[in-house]
Amino acid sequence: APAPAPSATPSASPSPSRTKAKKPDLYGTVVDAVDKAPDPDTRPADLPRRPESGVTSSGGHQTVMNHRGDSVTLKGEGYVLVRWQISPQYRAGALVMPAWTGLKGKLFHVASGGGRRMDDPLGDDGTTGMGGPDTGYAVLPSGTQQMWQNEYFYLDGTVTLVQNERGADYGVSVFPRTWDDVNKDVTTGPDQGAIRYGLVRDNGKDTAPVPQYLTRKTPDDAATVPQRSRV
Repeated sequence: APAPAPSATPSASPSPSRTKAKKPDLYGTVVDAVDKAPDPDTRPADLPRRPESGVTSSGGHQTVMNHRGDSVTLKGEGYVLVRWQISPQYRAGALVMPAWTGLKGKLFHVASGGGRRMDDPLGDDGTTGMGGPDTGYAVLPSGTQQMWQNEYFYLDGTVTLVQNERGADYGVSVFPRTWDDVNKDVTTGPDQGAIRYGLVRDNGKDTAPVPQYLTRKTPDDAATVPQRSRV
């Protein structure tokens, strides 16, 4: 007689998972985008105070980057100022943005200041911080957020900013800064001679915006870093 078929062993039911669901990582989910200038007389929101043990810069207390390939490496925990100088009188046209490369940790775009956006009028003839009818204008890539005179970032980690000048002539100066420095800048308004109050972008959380042109990679040509940051 044929042997009886072996009875199927019941499959073990999966034991209930004891691991808690991992919170989604929200860092990098909000990236800078084109935005409208706020009302010049509107005071900014309060600037969240993030921890600051200090940022060290490979260029010391001030790094001036006027040429393609210039770079500065920043390390630590604290605030950084990038101050813009756009020089269409030397060369106008398409501006190739600097890029943040080799990020380890987190970098946020926390505020904008300096008393003006670079496209604010400086007279009645169409002259702005981007240029004028006599010199021509520096033109940002489509989709790039308009920079202000002073842009403030918060770093917790390491990152290198690379100057990618091709076409329009520009320079950026990079300074480690404190929360007090940032707060004083953005709260300076038209009553003190500024064109406008600054803008606070930081919400104190990981959903605060990250800058465009930011990457954890270190490409041979930093001008290839995508506008839409993925970190």
